[in-house]
Amino acid sequence: MADLETPWDLVGERVRAARVDAGITVRELARRIGLSASHVSQVERGLGAFSVPALYAVASELGVSMSDLLAAPDAAPAAPVPDGVADLVSAGIVQRADHHPTIRLSSGPRWSRLTAVGEPDAEFLEVIYAPGTAAPVEHIHHEGREYGIVLTGVLTVEVAGSTAELFPGDSIMFDSRLPHRFWNESAEHVRAIWFVRDRDASGPLPHG
Repeated sequence: MADLETPWDLVGERVRAARVDAGITVRELARRIGLSASHVSQVERGLGAFSVPALYAVASELGVSMSDLLAAPDAAPAAPVPDGVADLVSAGIVQRADHHPTIRLSSGPRWSRLTAVGEPDAEFLEVIYAPGTAAPVEHIHHEGREYGIVLTGVLTVEVAGSTAELFPGDSIMFDSRLPHRFWNESAEHVRAIWFVRDRDASGPLPHG
């Protein structure tokens, strides 16, 4: 499968453009997201990559969507498809398996967008977690709500300080504002599907 991988130099260009548009210096953006100015500068120049928490923090601080930052570069049209389906492909309703825009995060997972075009308030993703990874040091938290299901492998999840192992067929749903992280301690890759609502009027955070 020939996924369309988004290079980090392109993501870096987009981060820089959004930062300049927002009137924020590299040093100020770095301060807001808790990273060094040199790290942010390296990402903007295509010499580094952000982790999942850092990428969400950047998108939030700059007021851009994840889809804006991660969209794949222009690619060749999809291969010919049977009559009656071609219009759905060209309309962006159907996306062929070899045309999923993909990016590899610095903390290990590989994200593939499962929509032909970016949705402004949602992300529909296939995520591949490499085997033998330790729990990330950073927790993720952002606006929205997440829904996921594990297709293969065993994924360890932590939400609001509590952990569980998700086996094939197990699913999860939670408020994205709760601190969370995922990792794969097993010897095989984990493949999961995630749906993330970027903005969610979910009211107060749940207690517990």
